[in-house]
Amino acid sequence: MRLLLFLPLTIACTQAEDGAGAAAPADGSSDDSGEVAEADPVVPWGLSLAEDHDPDPTVVEVHLTADEGEVEWVSGRQTEVWTYNDLVPGPLIQLTVGDTLRVVFDNQLDEASTIHWHGLRIDDEMDGVPAIQDPVQPGETFTYEFVVPDSGTFWYHPHVRANEQIEHGLQGMLVVREADEPVAAERVEERAFVVDDVSLSSSGSYGSFNTNHMEQMHGRLGNILLVNGENRVLDGTMRPGVPERWRIVNTANARMMSVEVEGAAWRVIAIDGALLPTPLELDRSRMPVGRRVDLEVLPQAGDTDVSLKILTGGERYPLFTASVEGEVGAGDWAVWPAQPLPEIRDTTQTVTLDLNGENTETGLEWTINGAVWGDHEPMMIDANTPTRIEVTDLSGAEHPFHLHGQFFQVISRNGRTDEWDGGLLDTVLVGGDDELVLYTEFDNPGRWMAHCHILEHAELGMMTQMVVE
Repeated sequence: MRLLLFLPLTIACTQAEDGAGAAAPADGSSDDSGEVAEADPVVPWGLSLAEDHDPDPTVVEVHLTADEGEVEWVSGRQTEVWTYNDLVPGPLIQLTVGDTLRVVFDNQLDEASTIHWHGLRIDDEMDGVPAIQDPVQPGETFTYEFVVPDSGTFWYHPHVRANEQIEHGLQGMLVVREADEPVAAERVEERAFVVDDVSLSSSGSYGSFNTNHMEQMHGRLGNILLVNGENRVLDGTMRPGVPERWRIVNTANARMMSVEVEGAAWRVIAIDGALLPTPLELDRSRMPVGRRVDLEVLPQAGDTDVSLKILTGGERYPLFTASVEGEVGAGDWAVWPAQPLPEIRDTTQTVTLDLNGENTETGLEWTINGAVWGDHEPMMIDANTPTRIEVTDLSGAEHPFHLHGQFFQVISRNGRTDEWDGGLLDTVLVGGDDELVLYTEFDNPGRWMAHCHILEHAELGMMTQMVVE
């Protein structure tokens, strides 16, 4: 299906920048020169920073209100969306490893909702899934509170009727930093890109969800491309020799994407949040639904224009363009904290997951091990045990497999290794007829969902639950 994009010819940025493209301090202030003070943390350009309501430096308290709003994604038409704090996407939540995150969630929608912290290894009671947490009803509040154990780029979204609630706008980025990450004073700038697509009619309305065979089969593929809630190409400036970290998340319902950078040297430094032991130099980086990739981009003297593009459906679409201006900097890659991969030990238990689908009298059903969600007992897993997970796609369709509460490594894909599968992951693409072997030790006990992150597939049954004890 060809992607139709309403991208105006005008190019704009979502946030004002100075000529150097310097990151803004956490409180939004700067000195007369526009430079960031040494003590200030990096704040990625492109998203509004969530306000911290707790003065304790080790506690970040954020208030998130889900409510209705309006945007103009189709020229001259208003689309009713659902927002966090009147924003699509919601505000960027930022903290440091070991900090406590407290989120007071106020649901002002007309239906129940939750917040799931995608990729975070936290207590299952705070994971925001209805299998454990009673959904927050209209007009009610719930407080999520947990310690963040891992650094990286993550995101948050509902886990109730997710295919509709995320499509309506309920999504946001969450950044957890190591204490020794390069900071703005060391000239590492940052940008954040939340990439989504939505399916709207010419009048700006969403229409029905999951009622036709194409959407049930392939997931909801949008006709409008969004980056940071804008349906236009963002712009800015970069400085030669000054490295930047670009944090990118694919929040679409179903669309497989890849990203690439033109006009500057670049490399992949993190996948699904975790920094890689060795950065990857690729022609493009694969981004199944739910995945995050962090790129380090380094324009050189003589570079003039840099662009971030996504590839989907055989086409390339620009998300961000920057002109390279100003004095030449050091011109070196940044040095990131070393994060070696855990040792892969001999496995003593095996989990088998067969992904399939079938047509029924009521429509298409997507299954794991022959059953839809609710029709099978939870899988019982031993905690802290070297485990082989065998994921086999019997359906011929793509499925981005997502495991809550754990990280895993890809041992092989169809008997081979793939550099796109490197690192500690929580989401991996299972292509049609693929056989994947994953490794994890299930070191986070609890009740955890495992599902396809094509949201329509999950709603139609492709979910299961693992009880790790």
